[in-house]
Amino acid sequence: MNCRLLKKISLILILISMSVVFFSTANTYAATVGKNLYTPESGWKRYDDSDELIKYHGAWSKYSNGSNLSKGYSHHTNEVGAYLSFSFKGSQVRILADNYTNKSKKIAITIDGTTEYFSENSGTAGQTLVYEKTGLSNINHDVIIKLVQADGLLSFDGIDINEDGSLVKATSFKLEASGGDGQVTLKWDEVKDAETYTVKYGTESDKYNETTTATKDVYGNFVIPGLTNGTKYYFVVSAKVNGVDSEYSNEASATPQGGGGQTDPEQPTGNRAILVVTMTTGLEKEFDLSMKEVNDFIAWYESKQAGSGSASYAINKHDNNKGPFSSRKDYMLFDRILTFEVSEYSK
Repeated sequence: MNCRLLKKISLILILISMSVVFFSTANTYAATVGKNLYTPESGWKRYDDSDELIKYHGAWSKYSNGSNLSKGYSHHTNEVGAYLSFSFKGSQVRILADNYTNKSKKIAITIDGTTEYFSENSGTAGQTLVYEKTGLSNINHDVIIKLVQADGLLSFDGIDINEDGSLVKATSFKLEASGGDGQVTLKWDEVKDAETYTVKYGTESDKYNETTTATKDVYGNFVIPGLTNGTKYYFVVSAKVNGVDSEYSNEASATPQGGGGQTDPEQPTGNRAILVVTMTTGLEKEFDLSMKEVNDFIAWYESKQAGSGSASYAINKHDNNKGPFSSRKDYMLFDRILTFEVSEYSK
């Protein structure tokens, strides 16, 4: 009897020991940022970097010489400013990369306009968990992952999303509008392989009685002149790719404002300041501007620093025009600006 009891006690102790080992092992291999994650955990599902709903902007290439890469390859880029974008519906997301010592230590990820940073600079190789975000609202989210400094490559090997979520088709490209004197300047994200863009606009929301077709410049700007100051205008834009028109963008609105019609519309009015922009090359550029123009530049710079907005900003050179030009603009690239100084005139 004692022998049987001893055997039962021994068996129970063995089972308890095995349970402890099992749960300890499970915790040891739980997903951790900076560690490999070759298969999605329970409650998650994986999307490979080749998924058609993931869009690559700039100079990207496929890389297949690494180890443990999802489906045999990953995407990578060494172009500062290049980025990938996708949209998903869900409450949590994980980013996987091919980590190595030639990868960047600071990569920007922007989710719904909020930017954070992560590193891919380690030796863990393919399918490494580099970023995780949980606790999001269970709605559609827009994500941008961008290489922001030239200290290494940006790699991308896949996405994990909570299992009841999914990748979704990205929303239409976003349109921004800003009013000038008798005109409105439109900006929107570059659409890959776009041949032309069609802009529709009018003075009532969702009612557009004017249409114009334009080839957008490399800075993402298009100016619509001949508008009435003080009147609010509404705009949408679509892209023509391979002869087919895309869906229209969001609606953007702006109100042109002028100085009464007698002053030169290219001249700044109101309080003025000298804006000196120092470029990363050491070159200094000086502009004599209205305070409104200076504040608009500062607002663009701070917005871009926070991860949103266009990559360039056009500063009007006003009466520094030489030649038969109606206007001349100096396009400032955000990643080429080292610092800037504002010297406001005495009133």
